[in-house]
Amino acid sequence: MSETITEKETVEEFLLQHKNKWTFFNVPFEDGQALENLVLENNSQTILEIGTSTGHSTIWLAKAVEKTGGKIITIEIDKNRHQQALKNFKEADVSHLIEAKLGDALQIIPTLNETFDFVFSDATLTVQPKESYLLFFKATEPKLKIGGLYTMHNVTDGYGDDGRFFKYLEKLGNYQTSIIRASHNGISVSKKLK
Repeated sequence: MSETITEKETVEEFLLQHKNKWTFFNVPFEDGQALENLVLENNSQTILEIGTSTGHSTIWLAKAVEKTGGKIITIEIDKNRHQQALKNFKEADVSHLIEAKLGDALQIIPTLNETFDFVFSDATLTVQPKESYLLFFKATEPKLKIGGLYTMHNVTDGYGDDGRFFKYLEKLGNYQTSIIRASHNGISVSKKLK
């Protein structure tokens, strides 16, 4: 990923050129398309991403917010992945749509002044991998607007949540959840009703 996007190229062309080259736990191409569609369908403008990796999903989200007039805050804990993501954002010409933060999402999220109408969680904690999804949700939930979407990756491949997140949502009783199976990973989509 070395050449900067030219005036004639689009973000979509950038994504197509690099379709099978993303590593470091980035989302598959199909899941990126699904995220873009969700943002567009819901006209989401304030987006939080937990787990940037090297930026594949972020670029898909940026492609969408360029049309909705929105902005993305994305958080990555790994310095090398964060730096590679910054390079990828520049190459894809979407840096102006993204505020990339380096650090622990559980420490950064409480400091954010924004509220969000779309959250994409695609990170796990090394120490408590099976509790990660619930911990990230609890940190973010007060900042999610009513009508907003909380989306989460790896819900059907056995890698992410072990069910406790969905049980917690059931107890809350104010979320409507569905699952998108664009790839084998699965994306849960939980809409905040009240």
